[in-house]
Amino acid sequence: MLVFFCFAFTGCGDKVEYLTIWVGAEARDFYQEKMDQWVESYNAANSTPFAYTVRVEAVDSGSAAAKFLDDTEAGADILTVAHDNLGRLIAGTSAIGPLENRDLLAQINNDNPDIFFDIVKGTVQGVEYTFGVPYRSQALVLYYNRDYISDEAVRTWEGIWQIARANGKQSVSINGDDGYNNSFLVLATRESDGMPIADIYVDKEFENTNFNSDLAVATMQWGQRFFTDTSSDGRVNHGAVARQQVHSNWEIELMNEVSLSMIGGAWNFNAARAALGNKLGIAPLPSFTLSAADVAGTSIAAGTVMNSGTFADAIMFVMKKHPQGDIKSVYIEQILMYLSSRDVQEEAFNRIASQPAYKNAATDFASIRADTVEGLLSRTQYEMFHSGRPQPFGVSARMNNWFYSQGAPQIILDILTNRIIYDSTERIREGMFVVETIWKTGSRP
Repeated sequence: MLVFFCFAFTGCGDKVEYLTIWVGAEARDFYQEKMDQWVESYNAANSTPFAYTVRVEAVDSGSAAAKFLDDTEAGADILTVAHDNLGRLIAGTSAIGPLENRDLLAQINNDNPDIFFDIVKGTVQGVEYTFGVPYRSQALVLYYNRDYISDEAVRTWEGIWQIARANGKQSVSINGDDGYNNSFLVLATRESDGMPIADIYVDKEFENTNFNSDLAVATMQWGQRFFTDTSSDGRVNHGAVARQQVHSNWEIELMNEVSLSMIGGAWNFNAARAALGNKLGIAPLPSFTLSAADVAGTSIAAGTVMNSGTFADAIMFVMKKHPQGDIKSVYIEQILMYLSSRDVQEEAFNRIASQPAYKNAATDFASIRADTVEGLLSRTQYEMFHSGRPQPFGVSARMNNWFYSQGAPQIILDILTNRIIYDSTERIREGMFVVETIWKTGSRP
C-alpha cells in the first residue's frame, strides 16, 4: 500500500519538470542529442544538476504557431516557426517572450545576414523587441534534367523554353498555384538595378504596396506568353504549368520527362533526386528578357533583362513567455544561444542537411563548399538570396492572410493563363490593380 501511495500521489520523490522544444520531424533526433550533450556539460560544470528534463518533440514548423496558440499553457518552451508567423504570435499582449540575454542578442546581430535583422523583431504595445533566433534559412531553386538542359541553357527561361519546344516537353512544373510556390514573377527584379516589380508592405506598412507599375505589367505579359505557349495540337504546354499543390504531380512529370524542370525548396530535394537520379541538376531560378510584345503598352524598353525572384526566409526559434524573472527563461536563452550557434548549425547541415542561417556558411563550412549535390543545393539557395527577399508578413497576421488567402494568387494565375479575360494590356493592368487592393485591404475594390 505504501508503494502504491507513492506512485499514485507522487509524494515520495520530486516532480519532474520538463523543458520542451519543438522542431521538425526530420530534426527531432538531432536536436535531442544536442540537448542531451548540453545538459551533460551543464551538470559537469555545476554542483547542482540541471533542474529540467529536456524533451525535443516533432512539430511541423508551418503549423507550430497555430498549435502553440491553441493552448499556450501546454505549448513548448521553445518552438520552431517560419519568421512570417511572428505577427500572429505577438498579437495583443504577445504569447511569446522577448529576448533579453545580451550575448544572445549580439550573436543574432553578428551571425545573420542583414535581410534577417528586421524580421526577428516585433512591436508590442508600442515597444519593439527581438523575439526570433534564426537557425535555418530557405529559398526556392530550380531542379532540372541535365540530360536535356546544359549549364548555359539553364541560365535563362528562354534557353529552357527553346529546348522544351524542340523536344515536345514542358519547360517547368511549379509545385502549387499559391502565392508562395508561384511567386518567381511577382518577386522578380530588374537585373540592371535590382528594381522589384512589386512593392509588398515596404517598411511594414500596408499602404506601401504596389503591383501596377509598368515594369510589373511588362513582366506579367512575359509570364502570360510563358504560361500559355501550347503546341499546335493543344496537348503540350511548352512553358510553365502551376499545379494545385494538393494534386501536384511534378515528381511524375520529372521522372517521365514530361517536364524539364521544377521550382521548389529544400523540402522537395529528396523527391527531385528520386525522380531524376544522376540526371538531377540544381540552379538559381533563371533570368528572362522582356520582348517588344511584352513591353507593349508600357514605358519599359524591349530587351530589359529580369531576374526571377524568391522569398528568402528564416526559420527561427521563439520562446514561450514566462513571468518576468523566471529562472527558466534564463536557461532557455542560454539554450537558444547554443542551438543557433555557428557550430551547431554546421553540424545540423552535415547531419540532416539543414540549410544554415549563418551568414558566412557558404564560405566557412567545408561541407557546403564540397562537390556534393547537398553542397550545391545549399550554395544555390544562398545565391538566390541575392535576388530574394524575406516574406514581409511577420508584423501583422493580416498581411499573411491578405497576401495568400483572399484570392490574389488565383487572379495572378488567371492573368498568366487566361488569354480571354486578360487578353490586353489594359485588362492585365486592371487585374493587377485588384491584386494590389487585396494586398492592401483584404478585399476587392
